[in-house]
Amino acid sequence: MEKILMVVDHLGANGTITHVISLSKALQARGYHIIIAGREGSKLSALHQYAIPFYPIDFPATFTPTAGQKHKTEQKLEEIIQAEGITIVHAHQVYSGMIAARISAALNIRFLYTVHGLYSHDHELKHIADYAEKLIAVSPYVYSQLISQYPEKLLLILNGIDETEFFPDYSESFKAVHEIPLDHFVIFYASRMEWIKADICLQLIQAVNHLKNTTMPDLQLVIAGEGKKIHQLNDAARQYNLNRKETFIRTIGSQTNLRAYYGMSNCIIGTGRTALEALLCEKKVIAAGNKGFFGAVKVENWEEAKMAHFGDHFAVQANGKDLLIQSLIDLRNEEFTEVQLLREAVIRDYSIVHAAQLHIEAYS
Repeated sequence: MEKILMVVDHLGANGTITHVISLSKALQARGYHIIIAGREGSKLSALHQYAIPFYPIDFPATFTPTAGQKHKTEQKLEEIIQAEGITIVHAHQVYSGMIAARISAALNIRFLYTVHGLYSHDHELKHIADYAEKLIAVSPYVYSQLISQYPEKLLLILNGIDETEFFPDYSESFKAVHEIPLDHFVIFYASRMEWIKADICLQLIQAVNHLKNTTMPDLQLVIAGEGKKIHQLNDAARQYNLNRKETFIRTIGSQTNLRAYYGMSNCIIGTGRTALEALLCEKKVIAAGNKGFFGAVKVENWEEAKMAHFGDHFAVQANGKDLLIQSLIDLRNEEFTEVQLLREAVIRDYSIVHAAQLHIEAYS
């Protein structure tokens, strides 16, 4: 049985790390020996919960580490591979991936890399791909953009998700915890509060404030996440709450029990992993991601949503406050009865059991 080292930049709360943990759990259940290495972060407790061994490595946060830092990091990674008898290194993020690729080659260890999005420059991905035995694309759009460059190496494996962890839960107890009136309409946004995801969050705050003061006085917005821009977002929320003399925008930091927040919400704004989790909980989803605005996810546009990874890998429209406003108006004005069908679509196309089997075939 293979011994697999999953390499990540850090264990922060984001979709890539959640995927790595879910995949590791599924592979462990099949008898594979899985270890994860990277910088520590908020998801470390999940590894302890699932008894997944973890080695801290201080991977650099830039492509230009000092010579001493680079040597120390490479030496630590090499020690882990040799001590654990690793037979496959599987990297998932670009900074740590570049180092893992070089060390794997030096030790003659098989190396795979998952492309979770087209966020890095071409030369960085090419550097990693040159070392990789196989590349894995997590969405049809990423696959379509890379297949001509890497026809012999590229595989399509959609990010797996465990439907037993996310399911409908209509308990309203969390509304009481946050002092939200039971009859109010709750919007939930969860993400890493950096770069474009933070910009989307600010646009959402502005959109909710506009609707709260015009046509939807019963709106409530709950925001979960951490990151470099959280203070700016906290300030915006605080100002709008003061202006109205009412707390209707709440920032609650990083959370581990997202299912409870999906359960108390009427609509989730999100992309990628967040969208999939919310759909499994049979919630209405408006998708907006790194590449732009997708809109309400429906049965009729399911294949487009899957292709675009819910706006995270491709979008026709740019994100914006006005699009969020109109989508929320439309969503509340129309009867939406497709939530069960969309849950079934997620289970059919994104099953972690199926994703794990495809990874096992890739490792063979």
